[in-house]
This record gives sequence, C-alpha cells and structure tokens, in this order.
Amino acid sequence: MANSQVLLADLKAGRCSNVAEVRLLRFWEAINVRKGGELMSVDMLFVDENSTLTQGSVGANRQLRFRDRLSEGSLYTLTGFDVTRSNTNFRLSDAPFSIWFNEGTKLEKIPASVRPIPYLRSFSGSCHTAKYLSSQTLASSFLT
Repeated sequence: MANSQVLLADLKAGRCSNVAEVRLLRFWEAINVRKGGELMSVDMLFVDENSTLTQGSVGANRQLRFRDRLSEGSLYTLTGFDVTRSNTNFRLSDAPFSIWFNEGTKLEKIPASVRPIPYLRSFSGSCHTAKYLSSQTLASSFLT
C-alpha cells in the first residue's frame, strides 16, 4: 500500500510514514566549536508546493548515509522521518516542527514533480539577517 502525501504545514509530532515531496534549498554542517569543531549534524532547509519552509537535520552518526545524495535545488520524496518541536534557539522558519532523519528515513531524489515546488532565488544577506525574517518574508524573498 502506498503512503499518502503530506504537506510540511500538516506535520504533527512523532514518526511520519507519509511521503513529503520537497525541494532541498540549502544544507550545511552544524559543528560544535566548544568541542574542536566536532560535527553535530547536517542541517537542511526544505520547501514544499505551498512554499512552506521547514528545517531538517540528520545527526552526525547517520549523515554518511545521506550526505552524498544531498544536492541543493533538487527534488526529493522523504518518508519515515521524525517530526520534533523546532529548536527555539536556532530556527530558520516559523514552522513549529522540524524534520529529523532516523534509522528508517528514506530520501529519494526525483527528476521532476507534477507539483510546482519553488526554487530558491539568490539572497544577499547574512544568516543573522535571515533569522529575523518570518517564513512568509523568506518565502516571498527567496522563492521563485
């Protein structure tokens, strides 16, 4: 039986077995400077067909499984992930939840989508600037 489609705005806390069709806008390494630059996670910013922005993360212990598949601007189906409350100290969107990859997460690159999932436009600003913008502002500023 096929899993049903879920939009990022409709995510609820817990394990999600539904399929999210998303574009990976950006990804970066989160390091712990207090521990000599130790890798904590690879963090990502996803967008769906409704221009909903949601942060995703894969822990250092699982990042090698996904790292070579990550390509900014590419489309993916994502399933079998955990939905957790967003970290209030580090949020890139107004989304109340974040996506965490677990041992059962599947991330599959897809060549195209019938859904119009926006791309990221270039933005000349710092991360410090971006953290003060709302998701609506980000969506209208970054997405095409």
